[in-house]
Amino acid sequence: MTKHKKEDMKIKAEELEKQSEEFRDKYFRVLAEYDNAKKRMEKDTIEIIKFSNESIIRELIPIIDNFDRAYEAAKNHEHDETFSKGVEIILKDFHKLLENNGVSKIKTVGEKFDPHIHEAVTAEYTDKYPEDTIIDEISAGYTLNGRLLRAAKVKISHGIENKEEEIKNG
Repeated sequence: MTKHKKEDMKIKAEELEKQSEEFRDKYFRVLAEYDNAKKRMEKDTIEIIKFSNESIIRELIPIIDNFDRAYEAAKNHEHDETFSKGVEIILKDFHKLLENNGVSKIKTVGEKFDPHIHEAVTAEYTDKYPEDTIIDEISAGYTLNGRLLRAAKVKISHGIENKEEEIKNG
């Protein structure tokens, strides 16, 4: 074998090795991209499952509001106690169903007002509660696995000093 052929073969071997390295690099990149895509799909699937009940739960919430009102009315009415007990049982079953499906009721009365989860529909000047404390719940708010379904409608406190300042400013 001539010296020239040996050099050609050596150059060819180096080119093939370089090409092999490029293919190996591409293979590992594609493998990493595939693995990342697979993880994203798994995460998306979990999210879909986690929030798949959202639309039906949104439809159930007004029904539960009506049961809450019916229960309150039944408690304050003179009638056979079995009626209010029956409404109470149905209401507890509804709340348990929601809880089992990742729905949580937003805490309100006594809590600090948070505009991300509460909607202030009215306010009252009072020295009984600190400023921006929720003093009454108008309608319940709910979250589904941490995602806001409906903000709680609440009444908040304004400090007496705010009323005095408002009177001064006229």
